Amino acid sequence: MTQLDEIAGAILFSDQNKALLAHMLEQALRQPMTPMEPAAAQKYMEQVAVHVAKDEETTIRLLQVVELKSSESRYLMRVALMENDRAIGLDIMDVENGQFFVPESCPVVVLAPMTVN
Repeated sequence: MTQLDEIAGAILFSDQNKALLAHMLEQALRQPMTPMEPAAAQKYMEQVAVHVAKDEETTIRLLQVVELKSSESRYLMRVALMENDRAIGLDIMDVENGQFFVPESCPVVVLAPMTVN
């Protein structure tokens, strides 16, 4: 496992943060979303992440795609982890039909900091 995979696993998939990621998905799904082609969604949302990080005077630690479930379906959400222990949910793919969507505004959550065992 690479160092970035270890960071993603330690932060995103920790027990403390699973509920926060589920909440982030639900926030995104409750708002209007625009369908987009996969490459365009990725490029656009990565630019959004850089702008949000700049506004918060931090940097992007890594971008990670995570699988999340809602009461209706399964989704893949691109998440940007920032150096200030915040995450922003970016584009979303509906796993059942492969359609990518861009939310009207990207939800941001404060994550529990990474712990070292």
